[in-house]
Amino acid sequence: MPRLKALPAFKLLRNRQGVAGLLILLPLILVALLAPVLPLDDPLKTDIQAGLASPSLEHPLGTDKIGRDIMSRTVSGMQTSMIVGFSVALITLAGGILIGTVSGFFGGRWDRYIMMVTDIFLAFPSLLLAIALVAIFGAGMLPVIAAISIADLPRAIRLQRSLVLSVRSRTFIDAARIVSAPASWLMFRHILPNTIAPMLVSASIVAASAILTEASLSFLGLGITPPAPSLGNIIKDGQSYLQQAWWISTLPGLVIFVIAIGLHLLSDGIREVLDPRSKR
Repeated sequence: MPRLKALPAFKLLRNRQGVAGLLILLPLILVALLAPVLPLDDPLKTDIQAGLASPSLEHPLGTDKIGRDIMSRTVSGMQTSMIVGFSVALITLAGGILIGTVSGFFGGRWDRYIMMVTDIFLAFPSLLLAIALVAIFGAGMLPVIAAISIADLPRAIRLQRSLVLSVRSRTFIDAARIVSAPASWLMFRHILPNTIAPMLVSASIVAASAILTEASLSFLGLGITPPAPSLGNIIKDGQSYLQQAWWISTLPGLVIFVIAIGLHLLSDGIREVLDPRSKR
């Protein structure tokens, strides 16, 4: 049992910010996962006669202009946002660790080429770059995931490379090289274990940023294609009815805000748990 308490997962459960982030995110994740079995209306079902209906027992969060239930559409949009956010975080984490480790550990010509390409992408704001890539790839969930991943990947590469350069200059790496330790052993035994913690923190922040970017793209009409619900296009649908039917845009906006806050609190908790220099 003492060994289990020393695991990062158990330490995270004793961290206030980490617990707060989990308490915020877990109910939303459970709702998104259990949506098919929950008593929710079809998010695509229309009822013109019930258009712009205010919150009631039949529609707890009201309806939009063509009578679609806002609660079911928000839950479905939340599923889309979480898929996009966590997929982008996973892709950038894996790609950043792989490319950044190769670039920082081996250096030389490949490092210069990788950093040259990375700097070109970093010259553009990530949202502007994502808009340009979506215009090339087209709308839809997979193109949006690819576009946001490409836009966020250069920062992950830069972070991993800087971490690898910092670890590579330490004394125990020099000692391992003196005894002719192979490069693969150095990377998997020393480099990666000492760089994974900041990358996990970065991945949780990337997930929050990706959810906001996906909502922005959908709001602009470049993300998830209607009638498929997305938090961004639901907010866009209610933009013209803010005074008459404020509930259309309010709930999706609150969901985006709550998810972002939860992910940032979780990232702070992970940082404090995995970083030995952090104060308890």
